[in-house]
Amino acid sequence: MRAVEVVEPLPPEAFSNWWLAVGIALFVVASLLVAWPWLRRLLRKRKRPGADLAQEPAAPGSGGGVDAALAEIDRLEGLWRDGELTSRDAAQALAALVRDFTGQDAAVLTLLDLRSKGDMPSLTALVEAAYPVEFGVRGEGDISELAERARAAVRS
Repeated sequence: MRAVEVVEPLPPEAFSNWWLAVGIALFVVASLLVAWPWLRRLLRKRKRPGADLAQEPAAPGSGGGVDAALAEIDRLEGLWRDGELTSRDAAQALAALVRDFTGQDAAVLTLLDLRSKGDMPSLTALVEAAYPVEFGVRGEGDISELAERARAAVRS
């Protein structure tokens, strides 16, 4: 009698093909779980939802600059009315549009800086009215009023 019995392996045809399918399925699932964060980051847009909506208007003082800026304000207000823009995104886009339209360094000035500068009262009023909408509770603020202030700022 032997101390260790040798067990012969089963021939391959003794195993069901379902085990191969289950093994492949488990491998695919494990691969997807490992690759999911990378795929999600690859497929997700890296910009804010309304960031590309405020197109850059023509330079201030040019013939079509005011008309182009007013048309863009109308477009943003229309997108907000249609529900394609949240109030927050619309307020940010309107404020960015008017800040860019003024040229100068208004795009980087805070509300306190705009107030102390004092040479752009209509822009200051727009930014002041947009702050609660941009940084406040969702659904707060009236975008129609902000659009009117933006039009006044562009015209002045």
